[in-house]
Amino acid sequence: MKRMNILLIPVSICLGACAATPLQAPQAADILVSRNAPAPQCRFVGEVRGSQGNFATANFTRDENLLIGARNQMRDAAYQLGANYVQVELESHSENTTEDSLGGVYNSTVIGNAYACPEPQTANVAGKN
Repeated sequence: MKRMNILLIPVSICLGACAATPLQAPQAADILVSRNAPAPQCRFVGEVRGSQGNFATANFTRDENLLIGARNQMRDAAYQLGANYVQVELESHSENTTEDSLGGVYNSTVIGNAYACPEPQTANVAGKN
């Protein structure tokens, strides 16, 4: 029985590594993230970034989850600044190319500029994601 408990720890860690980093503030899900510039009436409140992934969890996490987790972390940072819009300035995906890897992305990082806009940015902004 003790041996079984010891095996559960690494399995739990690996399964947790497979998921995207969740939002810490559920309200941050309403923050629009786009490559497009915000409306002129929006006020810059700061630079934000998000990142997920490392060599240890790379083979256990889908590439899509790395990007979603990085964006979730960036949205949380924007929420802390009072922003409701983020213009993405840089998306970086580090490739796992070592001989013993399964390939794919091992880290996603997203950097953007956070803005507080008086009205929600929606239809007039293309590229909503």
